Amino acid sequence: MDDRSAGAFDMRITLLGTGGPELSVDRLGAATLIEAGGELLLFDAGRGVMQRLYECGVKLNSVTRVFFTHLHSDHIEGLPNLWITPWFLLGRKARMRFWGPAGTSSMLDGMRLFLGRDVIVRAEESAPSSDLDYDVYEFAGRTEIYRSNGVVVTAVPVDHKDGNPAYGFLIDYAGRRVVLSGDCTFSEDLANAGPADVVVHNVFAPSAELLARDPFKRTVAEKLASPEQAAEVFRRSACRLGVYTHVIRMDSTYAQIVERTRAAGFHGPLIIGDDRMRITISDEVKIDQPCDLAELADVTRRGDG
Repeated sequence: MDDRSAGAFDMRITLLGTGGPELSVDRLGAATLIEAGGELLLFDAGRGVMQRLYECGVKLNSVTRVFFTHLHSDHIEGLPNLWITPWFLLGRKARMRFWGPAGTSSMLDGMRLFLGRDVIVRAEESAPSSDLDYDVYEFAGRTEIYRSNGVVVTAVPVDHKDGNPAYGFLIDYAGRRVVLSGDCTFSEDLANAGPADVVVHNVFAPSAELLARDPFKRTVAEKLASPEQAAEVFRRSACRLGVYTHVIRMDSTYAQIVERTRAAGFHGPLIIGDDRMRITISDEVKIDQPCDLAELADVTRRGDG
């Protein structure tokens, strides 16, 4: 955990990357950090994840537990940088551990092959290549996949068409629950996962007119959630805060996404997440806007974390 604490909390969510595969000046790839019980858990590792961790003041050597919702490129493309750079630059010693659906192990083998020259030439006495070894845990079906220091992570199968097998996650700690949808359409299991403190849900929000004239957009709509579908999950989970991430608004405005969510029946607290936004959960749910990067302290020193 970083030095810029948001105060006492039971759980804390940092939205590291809130975009999809589309290029954006302010939304990098899918990645969400959750802190609870002294645990630091990263969910997905889209493009720019290490940069966002740095900008949020997180000691990079401390990020060693990574969970994948699915293996589409925009959810894993930041991983090679996170895996290798803290090793040779910061002397990371802690063994990384990865959880993901079928195919995760072979994906990681490919990553190691892709960076094979770095693994060899950057090795030195203080950073042997053996420090890059990792553990992989593949899972299938609804199952508890992680338990440590009171934090429990449960994988929930969801439907993401060409991204299947795909999963959402329930993260529980001290009577609090966070629901992460990953990429999916409407999920009964996620909708029934309440009571939830915070639901972090993907959204794909082209207008009906755009969908009617664009076959590609209709194909995408079959694997991502509309504001109406997400609203049903927010409403039925009785969440204290609904959060949109993996935000793909197309020709809609942010205000129109909110309007569609309200019209579909969710009237609780709702935000469209931004990169580096933090949400702390205790008796209250508090939203902290992204920090001023001018206040960023250097955390890239060997031995940190």
